[in-house]
Amino acid sequence: MIDIHTHILPGLDDGARDMDDSLEMAVIAAQSGVHALAATSHANTGGFFSEYSVEEYMKRLSDFRRELDREAIPLTVLSGMEIFMTHEVPDMIREERLLPLNETDYFLMEFSFGIEQEEMDELIDGVMELGVTPIIAHPERYQCVQESARGIFYWMEQGCLTQINRGSIFGRFGERAKICADHLLSKRMVTCIASDAHKPYERTTYMADIKEYMEDHYSFEYSKKLLYDNPKKIFEGKKIIQK
Repeated sequence: MIDIHTHILPGLDDGARDMDDSLEMAVIAAQSGVHALAATSHANTGGFFSEYSVEEYMKRLSDFRRELDREAIPLTVLSGMEIFMTHEVPDMIREERLLPLNETDYFLMEFSFGIEQEEMDELIDGVMELGVTPIIAHPERYQCVQESARGIFYWMEQGCLTQINRGSIFGRFGERAKICADHLLSKRMVTCIASDAHKPYERTTYMADIKEYMEDHYSFEYSKKLLYDNPKKIFEGKKIIQK
C-alpha cells in the first residue's frame, strides 16, 4: 500500500513528537503493508502550529530517511505538505514556499471544517488557475460536504482529487464523517484512502484493517485502486481519470 497523508516527521506539527515517534510510526506502517508514504506536515496554518521553511522541512526529511536506513526499516518516505487553504496559497505556491507531493503538480490541501461551500469553491478555483491539481484532504470531515456532496462532485469533474481518512470509515471522527465517507465511497467519489496518521499510539500509520474492510465491503479491485494504484500515480505525477 501507499499512504499519501501522514504527519510522521518529528517536531514540525501535532504529529510525531520526536525521532523515536517517527521510527515507531514507520515500523507500524511497514508491518501493516505500507511500503511508501508521504510526510505531509501541516503547513500555512496561520500560527496554529509553528511555521517552518522548506529548507527546515527538507532537513527533517533527510534526517528521518537516514535513520530509516540505519534501522533497516523497509519504508520509502516522500516529500509533501498538508496545506491549509487561504487566499495566500496561490502566491505561496508560485514562490515555492509550499511543497507538492513528491515534486509533482499534486498538492494536498485541507480546509476549515466549518467552511462554506462558496468559499471552498473560490479557494480551489484560485489554485487550479495555476495549472496544478489539488487533492482535497478528508472531505468527509467538512460540514458543507456532509450536508451535500455536490461541491465535491463538481470539483472532481474539473480535475480535483479526493483523499478520505481511514479513521473516518471506522467512525474515528464521528457518525456524520463516517456516513459521508461511506457515501463518497459508494458513489466512487474517492481517489485514495490515507491514514492521516499523527502518533504511534493513536491515529497511527496502521493500514492493514482498511485494506481488509475495502475488500470485504467493496472489492479487491476498488481497494487496490484507492490504496495502491491511484497513490502510485500521484507520486509519479501521472494523470488520474476519475471514474
